[in-house]
Amino acid sequence: MAQPKNPISTAAVLALVWITTWGAAAARAERAEVVTLEPEELAAGVPLTLEWRYQPGDRAEWADPGLDDSEWPLVRPALRDPQRIPGGWQGIGWFRRRVVLAPEFGEAPLGLFIVQAGASEIFVDGRLAVRFGTVSSSPAQERSMVPQYVESIALEPGVEHVIAVRYSNAMGNALPQDFRGFELTLGELQALTAIGLRGIRQYTAMMSGSIGLFGAFTILHLLLFVFQPRALENLFFVFFSGSIVAMQLFEVRMNSLSDLDQALVAYKWCLTFAISMALSALLLGLRVFKQRIGWPFVLSAAVAAGAVLWLWTRPVWTDMLPVTIVLFLVLLETLRVGLVALLRREPEAWVIGFGLLVLTLTVLLGTMRTFGILAVPWQALLAVGFGTLALSFSVHLTRGVARTNRELALRLDEVEALTARSIEQERWKAQEETERRVLEAEDRRKTAELEEARRLQLAMLPRELPEVEGLDFAVHMSTANEVGGDYYDFSGNGDGSCLLAVGDATGHGLHAGMIVAVAKSLFQTCSDEASLSTVLRRIGAGLRSMRQRLASMAMVLVRLSTDKLQVASAGMPPLLIWRSDSGEIEELLLPSTPLGTIEHTHCDEREITLNAGDTALIMSDGLVEVTSSEGDLFGYQRAGILFAESAHLQPQAIIDRLVARTQEFMGDRPLTDDMTLVVLKARS
Repeated sequence: MAQPKNPISTAAVLALVWITTWGAAAARAERAEVVTLEPEELAAGVPLTLEWRYQPGDRAEWADPGLDDSEWPLVRPALRDPQRIPGGWQGIGWFRRRVVLAPEFGEAPLGLFIVQAGASEIFVDGRLAVRFGTVSSSPAQERSMVPQYVESIALEPGVEHVIAVRYSNAMGNALPQDFRGFELTLGELQALTAIGLRGIRQYTAMMSGSIGLFGAFTILHLLLFVFQPRALENLFFVFFSGSIVAMQLFEVRMNSLSDLDQALVAYKWCLTFAISMALSALLLGLRVFKQRIGWPFVLSAAVAAGAVLWLWTRPVWTDMLPVTIVLFLVLLETLRVGLVALLRREPEAWVIGFGLLVLTLTVLLGTMRTFGILAVPWQALLAVGFGTLALSFSVHLTRGVARTNRELALRLDEVEALTARSIEQERWKAQEETERRVLEAEDRRKTAELEEARRLQLAMLPRELPEVEGLDFAVHMSTANEVGGDYYDFSGNGDGSCLLAVGDATGHGLHAGMIVAVAKSLFQTCSDEASLSTVLRRIGAGLRSMRQRLASMAMVLVRLSTDKLQVASAGMPPLLIWRSDSGEIEELLLPSTPLGTIEHTHCDEREITLNAGDTALIMSDGLVEVTSSEGDLFGYQRAGILFAESAHLQPQAIIDRLVARTQEFMGDRPLTDDMTLVVLKARS
């Protein structure tokens, strides 16, 4: 009957499997039909791995110790090649073996340990001694199990006992390589437990050290990436070492589970992170050696994704061959990246190249292990291969820092050599800065003077518009950034009419402001003359008497009355008259030279009749000379079209539209010349 269980970890499982595979004493003991279990052999554990009597199918009477099983064929219960088993493997069958416990064994407790890929029931002399999982020929009802403990059983010394194993593997699960059956080990309970404890210490030390090492690498490079996000090689290293940590954690979980279905999920995660680890190593190599992500990486990633999809869609365990092939292909591409870096003589490329070479060799050894050519623990291959690669990357980064420090020292020497020159340059810069500040102060003084002159110019303009019976009008002036030369003024004659003057002095700045001031004074003095041309000649004579170069001004005079306009012009743009009855634009141009340019200036006069609703536009050349950001002029054509579109509005609305359109046309450019607009409209 079954005794209390003695739990051990997966490390004990691995140790006991090693014993069942390589135990020389056990191989000697199993050559006989009836195995005699000697005390010294039981102290080391006797693996019953060779010939058992086997019968496919499932019948309860096959547990009977008196059953004649001499006609049953002899097979090895590991079932590594089910196709060669006599009668074939039908998913369930019985295995029988006779053993004799040596009389001198005494009363030491006996232990039983089994490694299996399915489920089993173990009968001793026809009685059920222990059950591991649920045996069934139906995959839906079978529950596979890998026991994680040593089971105590009782065998009487000196008596032949029949051990019958009812075993099923309906799912066809495969553990290491093609292992589908079971391997059973008998031995002293204390000895088997001690083997398990030794395995615990070895496995725990190995996995803890490996997980701790790669975990430290992961945390270190994660912190480096946090402090320097542009160094993506640290992030890729986090993916690389983090995948190794996750793979090992899932391996530990897989080996600690008894239920094979749960262990299968951990197994798939373990292999998934193995593929992630290989791709991360490739990305890391590309980043470190500054190579672009091309089609080889895309192809490798696609193959890896296909392998992961294949892995997760399989409902049963699979061997390592497909994943090993993927790892081998990806790491070959990683090795190619390292070789390219070596050929390009990249700094410190040989360091990572060495790590990649060692990793490639371990993958080759792992491939040989997969095909059964070489028996090497894959945990050792993992530690050597990826540990060397991680160390090589760390050495590369360290040597890179050292190289940077050396280059920095050289740069410091160059800085010292340039210090004297820099001091001299700074002295000249200080002198230039002083001169610049003097010039800036002078510019600020001139700017203040110009602003004062501009305010004075605006102060000379009329504060209020006169009233003329039958006419509505509006006036607008936009000044440039500096003092301009535009000018408008009104003078009443006491008979209900009004004389309007619009002028544009030559040039800009203080000179133009002075001309405007003189012209205003002359206009107010002679505005009561009956003839407009006489007024213009007197103003021109006054400007010439200044004996100043460019003391000239273009000017238009308009005498406003109820329905008539008398116009005289000296060098001003044409007047535009919009006729409300036809919607047409008339252009009134009186050619002449600006006032003050020549001694005898002839100015023509013209009289215009404004009918109800007719509108006239008087402007300086500032409107037509507005320039866009592309360098285009607004021009007379655009001005005429815009005025025609707006002439039906009231005078102020017309001016508002003209100003808005010109500002839109200029964009961000400043106004370079004063713009004066006067709109007259005959009342309806």
